[in-house]
Amino acid sequence: MSAALVVAACSGSDDATEAPSTDSAPTDSVAEDVDTTDEPAADEPAEEESTTTVDAASTDGIAVVDVEGSVHAPLAALVTVRTDDETLVDVTATSGDHVVDVPLPAATSTEHQIPVIGMRADQTYALSVDVLDADGASIGVVDGLEFTTDTLPGYFGDHQLTIDAERAAPGFTVIEFDTLSPREGATSSQHLVAYDNDGEVVWYYENTGALGGFEVTPAGTFNIFYWPFGTREVDFLGNVVGNWRPLASGADPSVITNEELFEGIDPEQVDFQGGLGALVGNPGDAEPVPVSAEWVDLATIHHEAWPMPNGNTLTLSTTTHELTPEQREAFCPGDPAPFNAISDVAVEFTPDGTVVRTWDLWDVIDIDQFPGGEMCVPAGIFAEENARDWTHANSAIYDPERDAVIISSRHTNQIVAFDHLDDEGPQTQLRWILGAGSTMPLDGEPTTYQHAVEVNVDGSLIVYDNGNDRPTNQLATPGTPSSCTSVVSCANAYSRAVIYDVDDSSDDPADWTATQRWEHIDTEDNGNLAYSGFISDADQLSNGNVLITHGGIGTFPPGPEDPLHILIREVVPEGESGGDIVWELQSELGFVTYRSERIETFYNGPEWAN
Repeated sequence: MSAALVVAACSGSDDATEAPSTDSAPTDSVAEDVDTTDEPAADEPAEEESTTTVDAASTDGIAVVDVEGSVHAPLAALVTVRTDDETLVDVTATSGDHVVDVPLPAATSTEHQIPVIGMRADQTYALSVDVLDADGASIGVVDGLEFTTDTLPGYFGDHQLTIDAERAAPGFTVIEFDTLSPREGATSSQHLVAYDNDGEVVWYYENTGALGGFEVTPAGTFNIFYWPFGTREVDFLGNVVGNWRPLASGADPSVITNEELFEGIDPEQVDFQGGLGALVGNPGDAEPVPVSAEWVDLATIHHEAWPMPNGNTLTLSTTTHELTPEQREAFCPGDPAPFNAISDVAVEFTPDGTVVRTWDLWDVIDIDQFPGGEMCVPAGIFAEENARDWTHANSAIYDPERDAVIISSRHTNQIVAFDHLDDEGPQTQLRWILGAGSTMPLDGEPTTYQHAVEVNVDGSLIVYDNGNDRPTNQLATPGTPSSCTSVVSCANAYSRAVIYDVDDSSDDPADWTATQRWEHIDTEDNGNLAYSGFISDADQLSNGNVLITHGGIGTFPPGPEDPLHILIREVVPEGESGGDIVWELQSELGFVTYRSERIETFYNGPEWAN
């Protein structure tokens, strides 16, 4: 009546958790407040192979079931079910009171490959496969299969979580942890981790380079960029199914050489992001596809890999524009370098690497009026002596309601919206600017050095306002806004999450307005205002709460006197509970994160019936 199949995913405990939860269908009320601490095992190099796979057939001919653990997402497994007739399958994984209930496939088949995502570390799960006919009636159940998950790597750190599961938005919180340099046993300084609302790690993923800009795609995969080299599309079993890299205009599109990618990039920055190893990726990664445009040189891919509803990807690249000697002297008096300006370009490309459209900030921002706060700094993640980081865009999104591409230009303190349009090629039609040089009146405080502009379901904008260039800041020593790295070096500094209502529906742009609706300023447990002078994120969640990611509190570059750390809080924004914190992570010292995201499910692709 069943297929007995025992699969061990490396060494680990058989003890089941005592906390009840169901991870496939989280609800608004699942538990009391939870205060948990990650306590990973001692640092050990990751196993090259973490699973054993055994084939077995059920004795009554219901199905043949295979189970294989994932190498690159070690808490996940792939269950393959083969039947003679077209069927559906309902797969469940149970360890004590913790249940992962996988949604039904959207279509019948004689072979189903079912990823089991959401299992916790160091536990043995009983797997059950209910084989159903096309009408959903059970044909038979295959039981007796087991899967044991691995322990967490020691280099994941010790993070403190406090969760009010009844009021937190449902789902899983995915965090892009970064230790800035690889710890012992790690393949990279960065790893993605997903927590459930009981504060347990239920998924993680590593590759050899940066893992930034996590965004779930309509296909049920996720996009990440590995600055400055490219962007990858990954499934939740950790398989890289898409890989794209920039290629200079006129270069041979059939070849992407490492030399071309490294050319013009500060070697220290290349090493910081993983060097050659970041280009190599994990074994089995999809081969890179070149991304190039005839009309502009694309030097990098950075900060964004936004999945568009038409199946294309929206990312950011950089290009260089020549300055006149008069401009150089006006921007940086006495600077002898013949420097030019690095501008950011939003790029829309198809899965085959064809660039469809680009939007260059150079075309809509007057550099003479807005030279930015870092033009005279000859070093940085993009800058060097003869090329200066003018705009430093750090997010680009597509708003389908407005049919607009919206870009955060950090160094010029601006949020810029272009019309997307149907025409292909370079696009230059400005919709509006919010911030310095705003094209519409703003009732409220503008952002400075902001990150992570996104559009909420009601059309409003949510932004993480880092605040480096806030007028009330008091730098201990003179410098540029990027010198305002912490409350130690920059008194009165604070960051905030802010929501703006943008009314741009009128046919007459003269009627457009922007209004600050809401802001939240956090205070740390030590009494300091929460201030992250770089990276960071803010997102409105499905229940209206706001997830605020203070990604790098402390001095950067890091030092022992004021160590970097992460503070993530989910805040109830309004009503009698306005300001209440219902989800919190305080990281171990030495960790930062670019962004965090709350996803409602690991199963959102078209192959699922949910």
